[in-house]
Amino acid sequence: MQPPPLIADAHAFRQLIGHLSGTPVVALDTEASSFHRYHERLGLVQLSDRQDTWLLDPLAIADMAPLGALLGSAEGETVIHDADYDLRLLKRMYGFRVRHIFDTLIAAELVNEPELGLASLMKKYFNIQLDKRYQKADWTKRPLTQGMLDYAAMDTRNLIALRDVLAAKLNDLGRMAWAVEEFGLLTEIPFQAHDDQTPGFLRIKGAKALRPKELAILRELHAWRDSVAARIDRAPFMVLGNEVMLALSRQPVSSPAELAALKGIGPSIMEKHAADILAALERGLAVPKDQWPRMERPKRWPRDPAFDERFKRLKVVRDELAARYELRPGIIAANQLLTDIARAKPADMAALQAVPGLRKYQAQEFGVVLLEVV
Repeated sequence: MQPPPLIADAHAFRQLIGHLSGTPVVALDTEASSFHRYHERLGLVQLSDRQDTWLLDPLAIADMAPLGALLGSAEGETVIHDADYDLRLLKRMYGFRVRHIFDTLIAAELVNEPELGLASLMKKYFNIQLDKRYQKADWTKRPLTQGMLDYAAMDTRNLIALRDVLAAKLNDLGRMAWAVEEFGLLTEIPFQAHDDQTPGFLRIKGAKALRPKELAILRELHAWRDSVAARIDRAPFMVLGNEVMLALSRQPVSSPAELAALKGIGPSIMEKHAADILAALERGLAVPKDQWPRMERPKRWPRDPAFDERFKRLKVVRDELAARYELRPGIIAANQLLTDIARAKPADMAALQAVPGLRKYQAQEFGVVLLEVV
């Protein structure tokens, strides 16, 4: 089956949105450039109803507002697999709010599917083999190849059918209300205030293990890499890998020969960036001790000798509930939620429901058992 051509002009785009307006359910997927580019851009939008699939070129359509109106409709449902990134991307790019979603990954988790990936689910229920070779392609390049168009169309072509299978299972298990609660919370996440002010260099995996003096070097390397990545519009890891920056922070070098000997430093990096990397290392080494960055210490809680025992009891009961309901333990209550419950020591259902992050269905289904062991 050949995919439809890219819809790349405003007239055809408006016609499509008009055709889909009032459609009770639409499948959606997006392809972006974040793996390749510093400046994130939306490269493709896939839409399907129960019969047809369309591919939209957001690089050629100046005004995407009609899509936002479709996705924000109070009546229609948008089916997405693993919706979190797509919802955040649409918010960042256009300010779109997707009002009603059905996330097939969340649904699969709530019915305890052993494998949650779209390819696995399509293979299991429809014997369809998804081609994932273009998963990390640069979707902002034009023209898109026929293989890329095939790949993109397959991601939504059968998604509504998968939604129907999983919805039937949710209803049979009495868990549709759980899913609806999760879907509603997910649509709000992109619009919630995020107060994480952690600098980018401290978010690198492995940075927390560095000493303050080494963090000063990492900060300089990260700032240099970020400026280069922004200027050439390439993903930062394509300029210099995180592992190389961590290694240089732990054991800084002072000469081109020492730099060239490091794993992850190739001829291209040496030719383009050797002098700048060495200069960043020199700046990091020169940072005065009183200006070294330091990792924020974890919050200290009042001493509670019974806390560990409460947490252990909660974890045992949580795992028993997971086995009884045939669910992943995190659906009953993730470890962080158990920690918060153990610290809060709720004495009744109202106090339990006041624990941040606890879902209504978790309180209704499992709350009495959790309270008994607090």
